[in-house]
Amino acid sequence: MPDEFDADGRPDVFVRPLGYVADEPVVRRIGARDLFIGNESAARPDCHDRYDRTFEYVLSASTEKQPLTTHHHPLIDGAGNEWRAFEAAVDTARRLFRRDGSLLVHCTAGVSRSSTLIAATLAAEEDREFHDALAIVQDARPHAMPNPALHELAVTYLAAKT
Repeated sequence: MPDEFDADGRPDVFVRPLGYVADEPVVRRIGARDLFIGNESAARPDCHDRYDRTFEYVLSASTEKQPLTTHHHPLIDGAGNEWRAFEAAVDTARRLFRRDGSLLVHCTAGVSRSSTLIAATLAAEEDREFHDALAIVQDARPHAMPNPALHELAVTYLAAKT
């Protein structure tokens, strides 16, 4: 149940229509880390000018590689991802997270695939439970919500890696 209410006493809830992707770039910093979540527009050069920042590493989990992508691991937003593809994407995110430099992880909408990869990375690298790591991501990007199939892969990944 939502904790916040609008002026009329109704729950303050945002429902993202199925398939909705914001046209404008979405870039959110994950706490004080040099780690960012974004949508596919966030990996375009004009976005970096707007936010007055560049990213040393851009990990794309969308099917289409964007102009600033340095590491591309296309994943499906749902069931059907092969284990090795998911494992490779999280392993890459973890490796880049440990490096010096800023990391942007993006997918099409900046909601499911990117949030799953970042939460799995934080859980593994900071010795957290997946739901705790996801809460950190959701603090920065409230719309972040892994698809159930991706959530299951992340939990399996963490169980296999610890």
